[in-house]
Amino acid sequence: MTKSERLYETLKEHRLIGLLSPRSAAECLTAYQTLSPLGIVLEVAFRTPAAAEGLRLVLDRHPEAMLLAGTVMTRDQARLAIDAGAAGVVSADFIPDVVAECVREDIMAVPGGLGDCGKQLALKAELLGCPFLELRTRHPFQWIYKLFPASTKGQTFVDLAPSWRGPYPGLAVIHAGGVTLENLARLGESDPEGIFCGSALTARTDRPDEMAGEAARWVSALGRTVRART
Repeated sequence: MTKSERLYETLKEHRLIGLLSPRSAAECLTAYQTLSPLGIVLEVAFRTPAAAEGLRLVLDRHPEAMLLAGTVMTRDQARLAIDAGAAGVVSADFIPDVVAECVREDIMAVPGGLGDCGKQLALKAELLGCPFLELRTRHPFQWIYKLFPASTKGQTFVDLAPSWRGPYPGLAVIHAGGVTLENLARLGESDPEGIFCGSALTARTDRPDEMAGEAARWVSALGRTVRART
């Protein structure tokens, strides 16, 4: 099983991502060591020079780590993230060059937005040389998209995800932007299959005990939505 395949399985099972814009590589290590025991995947945003170094540090200490590189907006950034060991690459929009670089290296590509879901799936299928509807079964970790923003100024767009699963059955959807502990349960009830990403999960890298407590509350809140369905 490749690292992107393992990442995909973890995301589907635990459904939480902590987004970190690192000030130092050490912050990445602290965040990973705090969140990973709870099944929460760490996404390191490529907004600072510390991002690639942070990925490398985590993987040096924890070779089994499955990390996302976030806010990847160019092919060069995608190349840097992949070389640093990222198991998946996340963007704020659908950027074909980033998707192409990831697919070429058999790495999960997660474009984002409120549209273009089908376009990015079609591009992946074309690049992989497989029929569109076979992408889901032949390359399941590429059958994924990021709904961004999930919530803003009192509006939520989470209901788009179940709608997308009409034409794109089983689509994995990461909800990012405006996801908080306060609205997590409501969002989780609206999309019981959704994966949720929040920066509040990594807000206290200076206090790992507090970060662990916050993460446990997120796990509990999302867990309640699962129990409510059973």
